[in-house]
Amino acid sequence: METRQRWALLGSVLSVLATVGTVACLRGTGPSGPRLPEEPDVAESPQPDEGPTEVVDHLPRIESPSDWARLATRPEAHVVARTETVKFVIDTQQDDRVYFLQSARWDLHYAFVQEFIDRRADHARFNISEYRRDDRRFLLGSLMYYQDGEQFTLELVAGDTMSGERIAKVFALVRERVYFGDALRFRPLSPLHERNIEGLGDRLPVLPADAVNASVQYQPLVLGVAYGVLRIVRGPLDPASARPNDILVTETVPDEIPPVAALVTSQLQAPLAHVAVLSRNRNTPDMGLRGATERADVQALEGRIVRLSVGAQDFTLREASREDAEAAWAAARPARVVHLQANTDIRALRPVCGCTAEYAGAKASQLSQLCELGGLNLPPGFVVPFAFYAAHLERVRSAAQLTRMLADDAFRADATVRADRLRTLRDAIQAAPVDRRLLAQVRAQLARLGTGGRFIFRSSTNAEDLPGFNGAGLYESVVVPADATDQALADALRRVWASVWLQRAYEEREWFRVEHAAVAMAVLVQPFVADVVANGVAVTRNPYDEARPGVFINTQVTGGSVTGATGDELPEQFLVYTWAEELEPELLSRSSRTGGAPILSEAEVMALTHQLTRIDANLTRRYPGTANAMDVEFLLTRDRRFVFVQARPINVLYTEGQRWRYD
Repeated sequence: METRQRWALLGSVLSVLATVGTVACLRGTGPSGPRLPEEPDVAESPQPDEGPTEVVDHLPRIESPSDWARLATRPEAHVVARTETVKFVIDTQQDDRVYFLQSARWDLHYAFVQEFIDRRADHARFNISEYRRDDRRFLLGSLMYYQDGEQFTLELVAGDTMSGERIAKVFALVRERVYFGDALRFRPLSPLHERNIEGLGDRLPVLPADAVNASVQYQPLVLGVAYGVLRIVRGPLDPASARPNDILVTETVPDEIPPVAALVTSQLQAPLAHVAVLSRNRNTPDMGLRGATERADVQALEGRIVRLSVGAQDFTLREASREDAEAAWAAARPARVVHLQANTDIRALRPVCGCTAEYAGAKASQLSQLCELGGLNLPPGFVVPFAFYAAHLERVRSAAQLTRMLADDAFRADATVRADRLRTLRDAIQAAPVDRRLLAQVRAQLARLGTGGRFIFRSSTNAEDLPGFNGAGLYESVVVPADATDQALADALRRVWASVWLQRAYEEREWFRVEHAAVAMAVLVQPFVADVVANGVAVTRNPYDEARPGVFINTQVTGGSVTGATGDELPEQFLVYTWAEELEPELLSRSSRTGGAPILSEAEVMALTHQLTRIDANLTRRYPGTANAMDVEFLLTRDRRFVFVQARPINVLYTEGQRWRYD
């Protein structure tokens, strides 16, 4: 091996060893290396040599924790944190010779095979012949160590078509060559794997995906570094009490959260839940840590200025200087004012298909873009343009009065004063009469829709999905009955309009320097989708690994929520890889509300993925430089139709270890 390669490999190994060491600050409590409770093999295993560790590319056996440490890597691109992995290759043409790879360097099975076994191997053909064919030469997989649950698993890539008999053979070959063989379990990553191992019984000990999820203690949601004053919040969070320089450690997952420096929840979060999405849009570090509020080491830092680093594999938390904190705070807030545009000349109701953002707002115009695609199930509807909100607001507060309120020193300095005055403004908006001509137009349009069911009045503003400002989840929607009176229709319109001045919306805009007085609200009116059995959110990009294109799908049954999930409530989660001609669905979790039963069939996951990739291909390109994916909300009806209700641009960010890393 060339000297340069040896030095590079030595650096990788030292990096692996460093990650499993200790640091002089509060950090995650995962073990410093693979260990097992009361395992005889561990006690009998050789201890590491006193001298320098020899750099290796592979080993034929893993006989001790020191062997594991020489081979293992902690990939930033893994879905579950505190995870170590060792890849393996079994060569059936060499009497089933087993290679355990130094996986920081050889993170692709193909690269190892091409270097050490078959230099003629072609990457594209290898990916088909060695993962999808029965006549394959190589049997490929990974050993995983989930530190939080102290679980060792053998896993295949989600799309591997290996038969159950071969999986059992691979498991037996590997188990007899590792010191933790008695604890090893096979973890199926896809419905395909689950089908293939049916009937193997005790020949293949299995660890289901949900067993890994149940043991997770640390959950990184938004990676990054934050400085702030650590505040422990027991019980519900009062949003008015939160400050931009707070690092909040909350007992529960908040329903809403204003801009803060970072968030640590004592319960795990649904990855696409409202709070997690808000934090991601703000690039605010966000993590779940079971029991965080009760940890003595966290409590010892309460009220102090701290530095929190949320990493893909672990976190650190330590006291910090005010000088460092103030520098970070100054750099965190956007410097430029976000200017808004609105056309208030359109004074007629317009159909949602064909509307534009200039008078109908972002949400309505994005649905109009979905209309253009054709072939998607979308609720029909119409838009009450910006002009009607502007006229109603002018009757309540003149532009001069609004400007004075926004500039008032007490209003700007005190969140409690802001809360009171914003409430007064909302009350005034909701008390003022609605133009009766508008109500007549709305009623006529509802009659044309003629569904006989309920309707939903949805917010659609010019202050969302802008470069540098997402604005998701800030405003309100209102459901009205089929036989709604004029009073009920007026109340629905006024409540949506008034939500411009919710405190959460104000605080979000203020942090991002959005012009409050220029905000305009349209109302998107649609039939309420009936007979819904599940709701879902999908991101049309793999949020964990840029090098493995895919879509991330979260689904929950009716009665639960994907965007509002809290505590131990888990949605059904699929990560579907789209890089190959055949889609590869990886099952991350089943819903905590279904007792392990699937919400979506495998065929439905595939069909939904095809629709999502089509949406992505047609809509993401409309936001060059500001978005690389679409955030799509959908409903599943009793007759198994997917109905799409929103598609907004989102920019998925990656750490260095998650970015594209192959030439």
